[in-house]
Amino acid sequence: MDAAKPSYVREVLTSQTNLYAGLGSLALGVVLSIPFGFGIGALPLIAFAAGDILAALHIPSLPIFREKVDRRWRARSRQASREQLMLEIQKRAGKRALPAATLRTYQRMYERVQSLYQRAETGHGRLAYRDVEQLDDVSLEYLALWLALLVMDDRAESVNLREVETKVTALERELAAPRPGTDLRQLQKARADYLAVIERHNRMLSRRRALEAAMLSMPDQLDEIYQTIMTLPVSEEVGTRLEEAIGKLRLQEDIEADLASDLAEAVPGVAMPTAAAAGRQRRLVAVGSSGSAG
Repeated sequence: MDAAKPSYVREVLTSQTNLYAGLGSLALGVVLSIPFGFGIGALPLIAFAAGDILAALHIPSLPIFREKVDRRWRARSRQASREQLMLEIQKRAGKRALPAATLRTYQRMYERVQSLYQRAETGHGRLAYRDVEQLDDVSLEYLALWLALLVMDDRAESVNLREVETKVTALERELAAPRPGTDLRQLQKARADYLAVIERHNRMLSRRRALEAAMLSMPDQLDEIYQTIMTLPVSEEVGTRLEEAIGKLRLQEDIEADLASDLAEAVPGVAMPTAAAAGRQRRLVAVGSSGSAG
């Protein structure tokens, strides 16, 4: 999600404060030009332009300003991914109603994250805003898992495995006792293609079990992290423990790669959140258990 970066200069020039300053300068120039003429009336606009140039030169380099812009941009990007994933889920579900239990689970995850955002913004409990954003990415991963399972359902429905197995058996009989003029090479190729279909189908079922397990575990782990953070003393630093827990909450690398590949192939353009820290061990554990290890 962090592949692109916003233009900090453009953010300065198009900020609400700058727009209000420009309108105020224009209004003041109009007022002054009535009694004193256009020359005096242009002074507020000249001052505004000079101030804009200075602001564009210096403000974009300020770390506080950059973090504010980056945070707003990440939020927009995350919201766009959320809406896109939900739209694809609804399209894949078709006329069937979305599972109420899954919707409630996602809604609870979303509400937990929003509560932690409020806690981070108030500075309560020394909770870093960036850590909460990583938990928000986990809620997007939950939607991506949901969509991936729907994609797998569509693929499974498109293949009649029993019929394919019957065709393989028929081909093997024909290969064992070929009729005159039979092209054995073509029959062997057809058999290999059918076996590849069966292999892909079985591999997909194995991935589905892994995704179902991750989808089942993820909400419980996030809920335990939430409960731990909310019950920690205000004076206690949660950054280290939370960073470790988030790293372990994220999907395992092989599952994440398969998930991203499946979604990219079946639903081009859908953004898949990726782990922020590469190379970390990622097993589903909660922050409560990680704290006791030390």
